[in-house]
Amino acid sequence: MNPLAARPRTGGDAHPWYTAVLGLYLALALVLGGASQDNDGFDLVLRLAGLPLLALGALRLLAREDVSRPALLFLGSLILLPLVQLIPLPPAVWSALPGRATLAADLVAVGAGETWRPISLAPGATWDALFGLTPFAAVFLGVLTLRRSQAQTMWLLVAVIAVISVGLGGFQLGGGPSSPFRLYGPDAGRAATGFFANRNHWAAFLVASLPAVAAWSFQRRASADRGRSGVALILGAVACLALLAGVAISGSRAGAGLLLLCALGLAPWLGVGRQGDPRRLLLPGLLLVVSLGLAVAGSWVAADRFADAPRDLRFDIWAEAGRIAAAHLPFGTGAGSFSAVFAGVETPDDLTAGFTNQAHNDWLEVVVEYGLLALLPAAFLLLLLQQAWRHKGSQSTLALLALAVLLAASLVDYPLRTPALQVLMALLLASLAVRTRDRARSRTAIRPEPPRSPRR
Repeated sequence: MNPLAARPRTGGDAHPWYTAVLGLYLALALVLGGASQDNDGFDLVLRLAGLPLLALGALRLLAREDVSRPALLFLGSLILLPLVQLIPLPPAVWSALPGRATLAADLVAVGAGETWRPISLAPGATWDALFGLTPFAAVFLGVLTLRRSQAQTMWLLVAVIAVISVGLGGFQLGGGPSSPFRLYGPDAGRAATGFFANRNHWAAFLVASLPAVAAWSFQRRASADRGRSGVALILGAVACLALLAGVAISGSRAGAGLLLLCALGLAPWLGVGRQGDPRRLLLPGLLLVVSLGLAVAGSWVAADRFADAPRDLRFDIWAEAGRIAAAHLPFGTGAGSFSAVFAGVETPDDLTAGFTNQAHNDWLEVVVEYGLLALLPAAFLLLLLQQAWRHKGSQSTLALLALAVLLAASLVDYPLRTPALQVLMALLLASLAVRTRDRARSRTAIRPEPPRSPRR
C-alpha cells in the first residue's frame, strides 16, 4: 500500500498533514511570489520548496481512479510545450522556421551556422520558464488529491492572506515610498502594493479574493444556526470592506475596472434581486454600492495618470508584440523569451527609460512565445471549464468568477507572470475539477437503478 496515497472513495483523508503542508506552501507562495521577475531569491525558494510537494502530489494521484483527465492533460501540455521548444533541430530545419531567416544568415556569417538549435530563441529563458512552473504544478496536483471541503479551506486561506495584505498596504501607504514595509523597494511610488511588487497585480489579487469571502460567508450562513449565520455574514462583510479599501489605496485603474466586473458578478450571491424581507438586502446592497463607489473613485484617480501621459506605452508594445507573434507563427519564439526577442526588434525611437520585460497582456505574450502550440493547453482548459460549468453549484460559480477576474486582468497586464497569482489560478482550476468530480460522483450514486423485468 502506498503510504502517501489519498483515499479516493472515502470521506476522510489518510494524511491530514499533507493538507496542512500544502496550505503552508500556498501561503508562502502568496506572500513571497508577488513579483514577475527574479526577486532576491524568493522565486528560488518557492521552486525548491515546491519540488518535494510536487512529487508527493504525483504519488497521491497514482492512488486515485477519479482524477479529472482534462486537468491532468492541461498540466501535462503546459510542461510538454517548453520541452518541445528545447529539442535541438538540424541547421537546415531550424533556419527554415518562420522568423529565423535573418538570424540564420547572421550565424552563417560568423561561422556558427552548422550548430543544432532549438525552436526557442532564448533557451536559457525557456528552461527557467519550465522550472518556474513548479509552484503552479505543485499546488495544482496537490489540490486535485483533496476533498472538496479541504479545497474550500485552501480558498478561505487565500481570503485571509488577502485581508492581511490590506493591513500591510496601510502601513506602506502611511510610510510613504521609503516605507520599510515595502517588500520590493520604493519602485511603486506612494501606492500600496501589499505582498506584491505591482499595484495592479495586488488589486487583481484582492478582487479575485472577494468571491472567496462570499463563498465562505454563505456556506457558513447555510450550515449554521440563525445567530452564527449572522456572525458569519458580518465577518464576511467586514472582510469584503477591507478588500475594497485595499483596492482603493492601491490606486490601480485596472483594479477599479475589475472591481466593477466582480461586483456585478457577485450581485446575485449578495441577495440583490431576491424577494422577501427588504432588510435582507440592506447589507448586501450596501456592499454593492460601496464597491461601485470605490470603483468610480478609482477611475477618477486613474484619470490623472491618463492626463499626465500623452499616450499609453502599452499600445505601442502590443502593436510590436503582434508583429513578432505573426512573424514567428506557428511555433512561437519560445517560453520566457519575450523580453529578449522584444529587445532585439526595438529601434532607438522605441526605447524608453524602462526595460520592456513583459507584453502587458498575458494572452498576447502567450501567442508570441508559444504560437499556435498554445491551442493545445487552451483546448484542455476549455474542456475542464466546460465540465465545471455543466456540474456547477454555488461554490463553482464563485470560483469561475474569481478565475474570470484573473483572466480579465491579464488582458491589460501580466498578473499571471507572478508566482502568487499562478498558484491562485492553480487552486481555482483544481478546485473546479475537484467539485466537478464530487458532484458527478454524487449524481451517479443517487441515480435510480432501472426496473428489472419480471422473471417468466
